[in-house]
Amino acid sequence: MKKILALSLVLLVLAGCSSETYKTGLGMFTSVGSSKAATAEADGTAQADVTAAAVTVDSQGKIVSISVDVVQAKVNFAADGTLTTDLATEFQTKKELKEDYGMTKASPIGKEWYQQMEAFEEWATGKTVAEVTGMATKVKNEDHPAVPDVPELASSCTMNVSDFLAAIEKAGANVK
Repeated sequence: MKKILALSLVLLVLAGCSSETYKTGLGMFTSVGSSKAATAEADGTAQADVTAAAVTVDSQGKIVSISVDVVQAKVNFAADGTLTTDLATEFQTKKELKEDYGMTKASPIGKEWYQQMEAFEEWATGKTVAEVTGMATKVKNEDHPAVPDVPELASSCTMNVSDFLAAIEKAGANVK
């Protein structure tokens, strides 16, 4: 998340050196991740996925810079409700995790999460927020209800993009 804010600040400084006017918006979308109940034999897990997007647009409303990242915050708890995860735990974003996120083995294109996000961000650059959030998607399966159905992106980003689009829409609404 710190990287998104730092990128936004750098872009704002650079924008001051140009005759072009740039505006940036930040947006976040939170969804409930996979959770499971605690039993006498095993801790339960509660998960929240927080997607953050920073979008910088030019005077024509075209995206000149976009950064999307996700934190999957998982906490464990005992059957009596006591937290067993240290509250001081710092969760890394998926971009920070890089290969440690471990999506490559499940990816039909053999790409890690951050690599697919790079492809998504590259595709989104030069489009308006409305063009990005209105992109065609398709249902792959229950866990992937909104996979890109855009020929130039479908082969490089096979992830569910619904939370990304929601965060980008909020960022677009916050462009100032």
